[in-house]
Amino acid sequence: MALWLTHVGVRVPNLQDSIEFHTSVLGLTVLSRESDRAYLSCGYDRSVDLCLVTGGTGLDHVAFGVTDERELDTLASRLLDHGAELVPSASPEPGVNKATRLRLPSGHLLEFVIIEPDPEQRFTYPHPAAPPMTHRSVVLLIDLDHVTLRHTDVSGLALFLQNSLGFHIPDARLMPDGQWRAAWLHVTSQHHDLAIIRGDAGETLDHVAFRVSGIETMKYLADRLASFGMTIEVGPGRHSIGGNLFTYFWTPDGNRYELSAEMAMVSNTASPTRFWGDDPGLFSPWGIRPPESFRKGS
Repeated sequence: MALWLTHVGVRVPNLQDSIEFHTSVLGLTVLSRESDRAYLSCGYDRSVDLCLVTGGTGLDHVAFGVTDERELDTLASRLLDHGAELVPSASPEPGVNKATRLRLPSGHLLEFVIIEPDPEQRFTYPHPAAPPMTHRSVVLLIDLDHVTLRHTDVSGLALFLQNSLGFHIPDARLMPDGQWRAAWLHVTSQHHDLAIIRGDAGETLDHVAFRVSGIETMKYLADRLASFGMTIEVGPGRHSIGGNLFTYFWTPDGNRYELSAEMAMVSNTASPTRFWGDDPGLFSPWGIRPPESFRKGS
């Protein structure tokens, strides 16, 4: 079965202020807006990459695409059999033919969507050389790359997704007592489409990651954020696990974002999970260490 990350919904305290930040600073394009939410695209295709939902901070939902109704029903049934619950969906999202939303035992909302093909789109995937939807001075976020959740029971959630939906877990980190501190999961060929980090009760989101072309784009966006009075939390750097380049920052909404590039590809989905210790050096082979603020999610 085909399954891929399509978009993520995050909660924001003020919808209009959030729209202004995402369009003016990050260069995203608004596809549609309702009274309590807005749907945005990075701009290189016409599909939703980010949904902003009024009310607080953290994760609202994470959506994965499926090819047809049969797969949607099959995967939803698998989650229900493993203890998930159906949740009424909001109004239809732009470019979505059908959607089914479920609440996982962890409390996170996961949505399966069937994307409506766009005949006006030149490529069926985000392509940096294709004309963007709007010609802005800043159209540098190519696509949604991955999302990292927070939960008190990392192994429980990771193994739930592995057993119910077939996620592969290439890497996991252990704490000194043997509990899982973090896990990286994927359903596509890249190292992780989804990750989970141990968090405090009530935390749902560690970060949303957007794909950029490389470190030069990260440098440009870091300068751009600085010009708006914002600071980088950590980076640019390269992660040890996953191998991707990173730059992290907090949005004015109170959620952490990552700029990501050069993610490792993992073709062997039958390989066993590799368990790593709790060495802070695993954050980056360049010697960069996670800041104290990394203990916090939203």
